[in-house]
Amino acid sequence: MKWTLIFCGLFFCQSVKIIAQTDSIYTQAYLEKSTKFAWLTFGGDINWNTGGSTNHLIGEIPEALNFGATILPRLTIGGIHFWGHADFYVTFPLSFISYQQVPEGLADLEVYQGVETGARIYPFKIQSNSLRPFAGISFRRIRFAQEADASGFENGVPSFGRFIHPIQLGITYSSEKWHISASSYINYQNEFDYYISPNQVTDVTLDPVSFNISFLRYLDSDKGLRDPKVVKQVNKDYGTLNAKNLLNAWFIGIGPSAALQISKSPFLKNNYPYFFDDFSAALLPDVSFGRYFSNTDLNVGLSYRTYGEKYEGFDNEITTRRHSIGVESIKFLFNYLGFVPFVGTAFTYENMRASVNGVNFTESKPAIGFVFGWDIRVTKTSTGVLRTNLRYFPDLHMDIEGDKMMFDHLEFNFIQWVQFLGRKKALREARMR
Repeated sequence: MKWTLIFCGLFFCQSVKIIAQTDSIYTQAYLEKSTKFAWLTFGGDINWNTGGSTNHLIGEIPEALNFGATILPRLTIGGIHFWGHADFYVTFPLSFISYQQVPEGLADLEVYQGVETGARIYPFKIQSNSLRPFAGISFRRIRFAQEADASGFENGVPSFGRFIHPIQLGITYSSEKWHISASSYINYQNEFDYYISPNQVTDVTLDPVSFNISFLRYLDSDKGLRDPKVVKQVNKDYGTLNAKNLLNAWFIGIGPSAALQISKSPFLKNNYPYFFDDFSAALLPDVSFGRYFSNTDLNVGLSYRTYGEKYEGFDNEITTRRHSIGVESIKFLFNYLGFVPFVGTAFTYENMRASVNGVNFTESKPAIGFVFGWDIRVTKTSTGVLRTNLRYFPDLHMDIEGDKMMFDHLEFNFIQWVQFLGRKKALREARMR
């Protein structure tokens, strides 16, 4: 009897140990730390570019001309990362309500700031009811165009485009729900050449310093996971999904992406030099569908993207369009308290088209690209995650009359929502029992 009791006692203790190991997948300490790693921000800002100088033609003679400020409202979405020490964001310009004064002597002037992605670093972490300085760098497209009075060109003038990366310095005040920031940008890529006629180039200088003020609402969507009762529920959810084989799950993903030019096109340089410096950038939908494998922490899925560009001016018009469909495989490298980076490859079939003054060209071919990015994934029990994707297809191009038209853009999908199919229903049913 004694040995039976000892045996039963040892068996009971070992069983409790095993149950504790399998049931306690996520601990209170882990969720306390990981849920404070990142939180979502959204809102808007106003960008004020102070002006610059150019030349315009009086007859055939260039004459100096100054122009004033551009005021541009923008929408912003982003995330505070690394426990309040970094802010990664993307802004979308509301150009239809921007302000630009056109100086006398020009029929039209465009000083456009495109989609911006950037990072701000806070040496002292963001806290409620406090001021914090920051330094950062951003990446954005600028576009410049000017048209003289009575230019006589049916479809206007070409644009100059450039991908810039200004330095940003500023300060943020954080309340219980808001981040309010004031900052200045320093753009050292502020001088360039611009075609004011098909065969005449002038110097344009933008003022290097611009100013910004932003108002962002932040949302700590994972705050509830820190409750001890919720920690217990998360571990139950893990068991439920594991039992139903839903840790491996089908998923759909959707989000906006930006395609940013990497290489300039020799076709434009050799045939339409006034289009050569028009930086190609586009917004596009990023749609994916596939399967997540939990044991190997691997995704395999289908993706589709499309984008196009238009070059026009001096009575010429060129349009391009790319359709891409293919299979992607990404491997998650590690999970650092909810920050889960990945790398992978994409095998796609590309259809590229161009229309040059009404003459159409088409080329279709396979391509291989690289995929990298990260998920914000606190637990494997979530019904969806936020993902950042970057894709690059080296030397992707089509041939037009012996020259290359480049399509090797960097595709930057800052925020994609990935929904795991079937998990929400399974967890709801389990909790109702």
